[in-house]
Amino acid sequence: MVPHASDAATELYHWQRYLFFQPWYEDAKVIDAASGEGYGTNYAAIYATEATGIDLSDEATTYAKERYPEVEFITGDVTTADYSGADLVVSFETIEHLPDPSAFLKALSTCPGRIVISTPNRKTHSPGNALTDKPLNSFHTIEWTPNEFAELINSNFPDRQVRFLSQEARWPGLIHEGLDDEAMYCIAVIGEGTLPKWPRLGFAMPTVDNASQALDTITHLSRYYPGECVFAVVANGTSEEHLTHLRQLRDSAPYMVQLIEEPVNLGYGRGANIGLDHLWQSEWCDFFAVINDDIIPSVGCTIELVRAFQQLEAMEHKPGLIAPVSNNVNGRQQVDIGSFANLGGMMYRAERHLWIHHSSASRHFQLRGLYLLIHPDCLSEIGGFDPRFGLGNFEDDDYNLRAKLAGFSMWIADGAFVFHHGSQTFRQLDLNYAGTIERNQQVFQWKWDLESVEDWPYLNEAPEGIELFVPLTSTMTPEFSVLVNGKETVDLINQASDVEFAAWVYERMRHRPRHFRREVIDLFTHALVESKEKAAA
Repeated sequence: MVPHASDAATELYHWQRYLFFQPWYEDAKVIDAASGEGYGTNYAAIYATEATGIDLSDEATTYAKERYPEVEFITGDVTTADYSGADLVVSFETIEHLPDPSAFLKALSTCPGRIVISTPNRKTHSPGNALTDKPLNSFHTIEWTPNEFAELINSNFPDRQVRFLSQEARWPGLIHEGLDDEAMYCIAVIGEGTLPKWPRLGFAMPTVDNASQALDTITHLSRYYPGECVFAVVANGTSEEHLTHLRQLRDSAPYMVQLIEEPVNLGYGRGANIGLDHLWQSEWCDFFAVINDDIIPSVGCTIELVRAFQQLEAMEHKPGLIAPVSNNVNGRQQVDIGSFANLGGMMYRAERHLWIHHSSASRHFQLRGLYLLIHPDCLSEIGGFDPRFGLGNFEDDDYNLRAKLAGFSMWIADGAFVFHHGSQTFRQLDLNYAGTIERNQQVFQWKWDLESVEDWPYLNEAPEGIELFVPLTSTMTPEFSVLVNGKETVDLINQASDVEFAAWVYERMRHRPRHFRREVIDLFTHALVESKEKAAA
């Protein structure tokens, strides 16, 4: 298994196992028996006090030393290695390759801590074979059914606590406690300690004609997170061509992907609200998230977010929102991890960033909506995004401010990197991005009664009449809708910027005779006098 070079299924199953046991690496001495290319040992080493990879192949350990210089790799036989100083030994896809599995288990028994061993289930890898038959995989010497594997482990560790886990055959290869005859892999856990338990995450993802990148986003989020994920994909005015691909995705994984089709583009905020409402009503989730359809999380990104949430909550910081860092985002979340030319290069750079910044979170007042993890208490108290911000921009600032005023804290997980293509929807729709920012900035200032947009971080109380809670089902009924630049419908009263309003007035005046201006001037003069009289009273 070589990251970003092996087939998707092989990479999936291997990463899921290493990621699942992440909490057990923290402050532990870890040995990875049969470490291969070294990617898993390296990941464990990020959190461990010490991590060592052992492999029989000198070629593999030489490569691993060059690729992961902070980690120790030893060329050696795992059946004769000394495990007596380890707090944790992991050995994934090893025992079935060995000529003498019992010798390996005897060597592992010297470990005083925990031992984790995985092996393929013969029923799914060599169906119809007996224990004495040669496995279909020519590199394997023997394969076991789940019950046979359990008997083997129990007989070699009669005085230790032993538990068994099963890894699902379907994407994304999740790991569950107990023996399952239909599992793709069986996992034995020897030793005491609470098994890792990963929260269930619900993702709301609005998308417009971007099925390919949406698929990439879902693929990487689910591949690199060892807990259950469910995605509510909201197709916002999406073309039939892209809807066909999204329907195929839903049909291929109905347990994980739900598709909500909207006939018109309702904007990022309302699209996210529809997805969140669907998840809230129909799915039980520990945490919720809103995500763009053009992000690729690095290995360990979501784990960093979740672990930070859990630990900040345990420390009574009342976290409401937490977000990753990225290459393409405004504000404090933007980081430079170095140049890269492809996905593998990005993952390598992100891995180096994680080494330096893992297990660290910084409190900040402004988090961007490209990937925003939301605590259910926060979602319950402030609801969703304000629909008045239309297609997007400033809806996340508004959400941040409402979360703060409701007493929640916001955090950036410093080591969690997500790649962001950036502004894909605005480019595809050929919209005036700068004009949208100007429009929504004015809406934001008007809503929160701000002299300057830079003042909002200092606001400690909502203006009279402003509710912090926005129902997920809320809509904005326009008072006077107009088409801006021939492409985007906005409400002239509650959404249009001053420039857009002035342009609308100009279009209606430019063909009228000049004496019509007197009526307009009289109208404004009368309104100003009325306003001054009311203020004086």
